[in-house]
Amino acid sequence: MRNPAYAISLALGLAACDKPQTEVPVPPPPAPVQAPVAARPAEPPPAPQPSPGAQLAAKVKSALRGAGNLNTQGVDVTAADGVVTLHGTVPGAEESRDIAAFVARVDGVRSVVNNLVVIRGS
Repeated sequence: MRNPAYAISLALGLAACDKPQTEVPVPPPPAPVQAPVAARPAEPPPAPQPSPGAQLAAKVKSALRGAGNLNTQGVDVTAADGVVTLHGTVPGAEESRDIAAFVARVDGVRSVVNNLVVIRGS
């Protein structure tokens, strides 16, 4: 060999082949990017429903408005659990009884609490 530098570099290169090579960690491939999914619009909450008592009271009020032979102008109605309570004023005891009897016949009414006050001329 005529070139001593070539011989030295060849010897070093061959000596390096005997050493174990260290592995360089390969980073994992990036996670695939998912296209954004169009979100469904949130459904609006259902409209609040009136309570069964409020529904029954409305039904009784409607029936009273349709009762042409009864003067129910000063009468108010509340209801809970099928019990209808009458509030207000009427011109006489007979009207009070007639209104209570009429309300008792409305479908869904279990009982009637008659708190109507008789005021002559009301």
